Amino acid sequence: MEITRSIDAPPTFSQKLKRNFRKYFWGYFFVLPSLLIIVLFKLVPLIVGFGISFSNWSLLSSPEFVGLQNYAKLFTDPTTVKVFGNTSYYSAISVPLNLIFSLGLALALNQKIKGLAFFRTAYYIPVVAASVAVSAIWVWLLSNFGILNTFLTSIGLKSVNFLQDTKYALTTITLVDVWKNLGFNVVVFLAALQDVPEELRDAARVDGASNMGIFRNVTLPLISPAIFFTAVMGVIGSLQAFDLVYNMSMKHEGGPARATSTVGFYVWQNAFKYSKMGYAAAISFGLMAILLVLTIIQWQMRRKWVYGEE
Repeated sequence: MEITRSIDAPPTFSQKLKRNFRKYFWGYFFVLPSLLIIVLFKLVPLIVGFGISFSNWSLLSSPEFVGLQNYAKLFTDPTTVKVFGNTSYYSAISVPLNLIFSLGLALALNQKIKGLAFFRTAYYIPVVAASVAVSAIWVWLLSNFGILNTFLTSIGLKSVNFLQDTKYALTTITLVDVWKNLGFNVVVFLAALQDVPEELRDAARVDGASNMGIFRNVTLPLISPAIFFTAVMGVIGSLQAFDLVYNMSMKHEGGPARATSTVGFYVWQNAFKYSKMGYAAAISFGLMAILLVLTIIQWQMRRKWVYGEE
């Protein structure tokens, strides 16, 4: 009886741990470098930055604890309110336009046409192109003596200060951002469109559905996970806009008159130009809180329109 009990006894925790460690050792071994990178360059800076947000620190002096003063300033600083408004406008314009144009291009590139590989490559080149180079080209094109204004004056219209007029500057940079990042969503949508079974489209045609009906009732629901993914990533990316704003804004100051200043740009200014690291960290965590709330809302709403979600 004692021998039977010892054989049937379940393994102890230490035995399970030892057995699992031997079984998954090489998996843990190969994952460890990535985990170390995430901890050292993501988690640790996040914790340190959160601590800095409660201090007054100029990099050259010792941090001075100020409590919630930096966070309170977020609601009273008129510049912070303005840059959050600019960023909201930037996101509200860039995300829908990117989704609409990229989906339209993906539908066109999903057809059997000559030179398809060339067009797919051409639309993706701006994504991998250096932001500085893209900005320099567009600043030249949109300058007072650039190609676009030369064309406008040649047909009898007035030239437009695209990057120096408060009415046009932010919209212009937003449209350049749409153009630059269009190719990423095109690739995502192309992959999703090619996964749509052709049998479903054929069955819909047999039932008398039009091309628009097939797109609305067959294609669109099946690619809705890709739309959800690109929408979430688009919102996150647009609210962190910095490089194009810095490179294309007037004198790299977020001008004219703060018209093109976004949250990411204002964080950089406070941290490395005004030496207000604590306030810059507070703005960053304020933005992170907004991103977290928006992502949670999008995640909850996905059940209502993303195919396969319950």
